[in-house]
Amino acid sequence: MGKRRPHGRGPPGKRRRNESQDLSARQKKHLKAFGEAHPADIRDAVKNYTKVDDVQDEKQQEEYSSSSESEDEDPYKQLLATIGADGTAEKELSEEDDSSSDTRDTTEDETDDGSDDEGAVAALDSNDDNDSDDSSGRDEDDTVRGVDKRRHSSNAEHSDSSSVCGGEVTDGKAENGDDADPFSIHFERDLPEDVVERLSSKSQWEKEDTKVKHKLADQVAATNVKQCGVNVLNGGDVLTPLQYGLFGILNNYQDLLYPRETFSNTEEIRLVYCLHAVNHVLKTRSRVMAHNTKIRDRSNASSDADKEYRDQGLTRPKVLMVVPMRHAAYRIVQILISLLSTSDQVMVSNRKRFKSEYGDAGHDDDKKGLKPEDYDALFTGNTDEHFRIGLSVSKKSLRLYSPFYMADIIIASPLGLRTVIGAQGDRDRDYDFLSSIELLIMDQADVFLMQNWDHVLHLFDHLHLQPRQGHGVDFSRVRMWTLNGWSKHYRQTLIFSSIILPELVHRKSCKGSVCQVVVQLPQMFHNIKCTDFQSLADTRFEFFLKEVLPLHREKDMKQTLIYIPSYFDFVRLRNYFKKEVISFVHINEYASSKGIRRARIEFRRRRAHFLLYTERLHFYRRFKLRGLKHIIFYELPQYAHFYSEMCNLLEDPGRISAISTDTLTCTVIFSKYEAHKLAEVVGTERAKHMLTSDRDVHMLISGDRE
Repeated sequence: MGKRRPHGRGPPGKRRRNESQDLSARQKKHLKAFGEAHPADIRDAVKNYTKVDDVQDEKQQEEYSSSSESEDEDPYKQLLATIGADGTAEKELSEEDDSSSDTRDTTEDETDDGSDDEGAVAALDSNDDNDSDDSSGRDEDDTVRGVDKRRHSSNAEHSDSSSVCGGEVTDGKAENGDDADPFSIHFERDLPEDVVERLSSKSQWEKEDTKVKHKLADQVAATNVKQCGVNVLNGGDVLTPLQYGLFGILNNYQDLLYPRETFSNTEEIRLVYCLHAVNHVLKTRSRVMAHNTKIRDRSNASSDADKEYRDQGLTRPKVLMVVPMRHAAYRIVQILISLLSTSDQVMVSNRKRFKSEYGDAGHDDDKKGLKPEDYDALFTGNTDEHFRIGLSVSKKSLRLYSPFYMADIIIASPLGLRTVIGAQGDRDRDYDFLSSIELLIMDQADVFLMQNWDHVLHLFDHLHLQPRQGHGVDFSRVRMWTLNGWSKHYRQTLIFSSIILPELVHRKSCKGSVCQVVVQLPQMFHNIKCTDFQSLADTRFEFFLKEVLPLHREKDMKQTLIYIPSYFDFVRLRNYFKKEVISFVHINEYASSKGIRRARIEFRRRRAHFLLYTERLHFYRRFKLRGLKHIIFYELPQYAHFYSEMCNLLEDPGRISAISTDTLTCTVIFSKYEAHKLAEVVGTERAKHMLTSDRDVHMLISGDRE
């Protein structure tokens, strides 16, 4: 039996040489005599075990120790005891020895356990050949091994104790983990009473500091009253609750889709994004002017000679406002002028020309007949759809008709941008002015669907492309994220619409426009089954030819109107009717006024069996069609209120006394891919039932009369 070596003595290199050796005859003899391995041998074994790169759990540690010390079960238990794996193993081992050796060995084990555990920690830093008792080098490994870091901190906290058992380590890990566990944070925390009251009573937008230029803030209230017709002077407020909420989002430079725009709040919304746009332009201009001054004066300050001032893009235009008609552009400019006006009158260049080209004078004379309220609100003033104009903003002036590369704000329609962007191969195309747009605003985006959505997609395809020319830019002032091609990630996009766009997820709950149908009318909804969205158009066409058209070709089904939202579907049906020599007339948005008048007369006088009618024509003209007896919605309308408008046309006051309403019918074709449109028409609950029901045909009867 060899002489015991006092703990902590002896060269570290000699201890490391024994790490990979098996139990020798001397070690076996010592084990038989004392019932445990020599402390020096145990320390080496622990170091050999704990010197690993990856942290292992307790089960893996047991398997590893069992494979390396499988010659005898007692050393295996002793190893577990020395590393603190099981508190009961130490008790079992002590019962096997006699009372005298038990007392002596237990004392030695307790001493060795504490030191060996420190040695195990120090073994992680053994690459630096530090002594096992040196604990100053633990921090480096703690930053890499998160599990070990928790264990080491636990050892440091309980350094006065002789040993740390495995159960205590596990509990420490659990306690530390619970502090950052999202489950505990959410469910094991009591909300303060004031927070609960604030959440319960929150019924409107919160008012926040606007953080706009003082010059603009002074004119907000006056502009709201004068331009928007909103009285917000009560209580000293300058914005309505809706405007406060929207501006809080806009001023934080968050992207926004607001699908609740109506003809009653359009001017309120318009003021909000105009305020945000001109505030952004003026802040950018102030920063550029301040940096210009520093650059001129830095020749006298050697400390700032190498400092860069990057505050610009590759081109000057920063704000792009896309609106459908000239009247909207006219209203935007009027609001901008009002916001920039102070006690001194703001100087506006080319104001007379702008009023003659964009003003409302003489454009309301063409309106004939009674139209719905939303139609009168949308198609007021100048309704031309082809325009674009640049605006340059300064502290006391607003220049209209600025060249694009000298403008801060561009106001244009999708068609106006499409003509200047051009197509592939055009010689005179230009889109460099779109390379550094920082704020994109699309107002009345639902109208773009009725105009031509391809123009909008074409616009997005040419945003933030690399300019083909320099356009006089100072590259030393261009922001680094612009040079890196990251401008699209910094752009703020604001979209305002009166409906949920089909490309977006449907989230709101709908009551359904079917409730606005006043005529007594049975409405048959046919759910067509389609495997994928790409084949929906073909599936709809085949279903119409096989199931719907044969029933409506009967003699008693004359004067049937087919409502078609898509122009491509309209052309497809028109060509089929011509090929099959079916009695029909058709009117669309491209037809002449004379052709439309002739088709309406033939249909009303029963000379034509069918009338093909496009949604875009109804959007722009809102005809009061006469002689309708049956309606087929080839596809659900984009605007839900168009459904009730068309159904109510069946109640013709001129024939109601002669013809019973029992002969009127309405047929609708829909699919699961039009869930948002269906919910807009029939309501959320009915739409849910129709889409999940096993039946393919559903009937609703509106306008029941006593």
